[in-house]
Amino acid sequence: MPKEKIQVEACAAAQYYSPGKRINLIQSELILAEEPSTNYVLSRTTVLSTMGPISFYIFLTVTMLAVFIPLNPRMPSTGVDASWQFAMNQAVSRNLSFGKEVMFTYGPYAALCTRTYDPATDRRTMLGSFLLAVSYVAAVLFLAAGQKRYLILILLLFLSTFGNTELLLLSYSFLLVLCVLKQTNSDDLDEMTPINWRQLPVVVVMWLTLGLLPLVKGSLLLPFAASVVIPSGLLMYRARFRQALLLLLTPIAATLAFWVAAGQSLGDIPAFLGGTIRLTSGYTEAMSTSWSVLPGRVGDGFVMVYLVISGMIFVSVSHSSRFTASSKLVLAFLVAVFLLVAFKHGFIAVMNVSSAFASLAVYLLIISFLYMDGVLIWSLSIVMLITAATSIIRDPVLVKEVHERFGVGAAWTGGERRGDILAFCVERAIAAYSRATYIKTWSTYSGAGRGLYSRVMQRNDLEDRFAGAKANIRNHYALPKLEGTSDIYESDQSALLASDNKWNPRPIIQSYSAYTPALAILDEQHLRGRDAPDWVLFDLDLQSVDGRLPSLDDGLSWPALLDNYTFTSYDGQFVLMRRNQFIHPSSSYDDVSTKRYKTGATVMLPNADGLVFAEVDLKPTLAGRLLIALFNPPQLYIMLGLENGQTRTYRVVSNMMKTEFLLSPLVSDTGEFASLMSKSKHPDGMDRIRTLSIAPSYGGSLYWSGTYELTLKRYVENEHVLTIGGGARNSHGP
Repeated sequence: MPKEKIQVEACAAAQYYSPGKRINLIQSELILAEEPSTNYVLSRTTVLSTMGPISFYIFLTVTMLAVFIPLNPRMPSTGVDASWQFAMNQAVSRNLSFGKEVMFTYGPYAALCTRTYDPATDRRTMLGSFLLAVSYVAAVLFLAAGQKRYLILILLLFLSTFGNTELLLLSYSFLLVLCVLKQTNSDDLDEMTPINWRQLPVVVVMWLTLGLLPLVKGSLLLPFAASVVIPSGLLMYRARFRQALLLLLTPIAATLAFWVAAGQSLGDIPAFLGGTIRLTSGYTEAMSTSWSVLPGRVGDGFVMVYLVISGMIFVSVSHSSRFTASSKLVLAFLVAVFLLVAFKHGFIAVMNVSSAFASLAVYLLIISFLYMDGVLIWSLSIVMLITAATSIIRDPVLVKEVHERFGVGAAWTGGERRGDILAFCVERAIAAYSRATYIKTWSTYSGAGRGLYSRVMQRNDLEDRFAGAKANIRNHYALPKLEGTSDIYESDQSALLASDNKWNPRPIIQSYSAYTPALAILDEQHLRGRDAPDWVLFDLDLQSVDGRLPSLDDGLSWPALLDNYTFTSYDGQFVLMRRNQFIHPSSSYDDVSTKRYKTGATVMLPNADGLVFAEVDLKPTLAGRLLIALFNPPQLYIMLGLENGQTRTYRVVSNMMKTEFLLSPLVSDTGEFASLMSKSKHPDGMDRIRTLSIAPSYGGSLYWSGTYELTLKRYVENEHVLTIGGGARNSHGP
């Protein structure tokens, strides 16, 4: 009824009433007249209040699919990183034993981290990623219950822009411990909320997912152990023994089940764990890099900011009224473990500095689900700004441009400052920032959309792209079809895997990772055993990582190649060698000299013809060992003086110099290695080394011993063999 008509009828009826009643009647009728518009406003408010949660959960679901699940995975390609990613998938698909036949920093579920496609591992990768996504979201929703949803939105957007799968896995284990801390944050046992039967399946799934971590990457073993031991210990302290056993046994049982599901034998788990520890023990010195591009003061400033923010987190936790005293201790210990892992990962190889601050930001956001104060807000703001500012360091387009202009590894070679590379990067910074920030966010979601469409509507698209990627690699590396098994040195496994030759890898599949004596011996013994590959391809032109001395990577295997393989051909790209019928179990040498020299001093080498191999025993000091354990040690460099008067400087690793490596003549490219193996050029006609000097990049004798022992020996070619195979013994003695 129109409002005006209601008012006229009300006034007409009012004459039958007293003045007071007349006014009340008119007011009542007017209120009735307004009800339709009021109901409209209320219904609109109800719709908006309903749309908010619906939009939130839609965004949550979309982000879960885009960030956690490789709907649009990478395809195999060439290069150091792409090669080991391809190789990890192929190791699983070919049922190779991890820990024995393959020993690397990643495990049988590496594809969850690398997001690299392989038809044989894709289904397992998708299921594992989905399990991680669901468990991560469940943990976030539980931890953030009662908090503003904008914190969850910030976390998801940050992960979609600056996150990576390794950060997801690390932060997931951190999340789980905080969930337990929230559930048990009371000294009164009666106030603690027990897990009910509805929550139990969710808890089991979340802790089953945790069992994937050590099978994805070896460096996740410590966070995995912390996430199992800390909550279990806390629950036992709270007298929740059943829950403690549940959280202790579930992830361990899950790890065993996932291991078997990947086609691995339970008996190989000790070898896998032992290999992980071996690789971890030598990682810091071997893979560390210095601030060669950024000014040293800027790099040191990043370190100080990280340490200060870390200290502020501890101060905030200690002053929080949200936790009991025991909970504060547990949280402080947990934060210390995870900040150390992020610190080591970010500052060992300085290209990962942005990842270190991204990890710090995610940990701060997760803690904010429990409580928020001014210290955390300021810390989070600073860390996010630094993450954004340093994100261009890993921009793939900029990295490719630097490689094309200055060469692969140029930024970390020689230890000198590279202001030219810094200026080159500054000129391209604006475009790089765009790609590393909002374009990266958009590509995360758009890429997932394309991948979902491909998987649903184009069933064979991924297989076709995989076949096309292998064809592109074959076009770039035209390898012949080889009868028997084969392996490739030093790092580009993609070339061999794409050729569909039968791959028979050495245990440490890429030579730069054989950075301890034990690892180098494993690779060397593989070439001397009954299962040695029939063919070996060798390429030095890809350049050793971080400008290392080329003969240092798998240097102990070079004598094994000289003993047991015969040069077949060199096509300008690869040296092809065939295994001899008889295998020598060891090499023979004539001693030249063993002396101690001062670190940093120039050493005149004694005259010795032929191939001169060296062993160097240079130990870190106590301060150096501490720096290796906690931070980034000063790198070692060797300066070689050639007979022609030229000098060459290379990066060296102390543990890699403890076993034999070719010192003289200098072999710096594949052509020179071909001359060495084919004996087309006498060693005395190659670049002979006359002087050498070994010194750290900084610190002098503070971090490295003031003297070292240098052993020189001349290689003697084996000629006579008594038996065949792994039991062979040469005529020069045992």
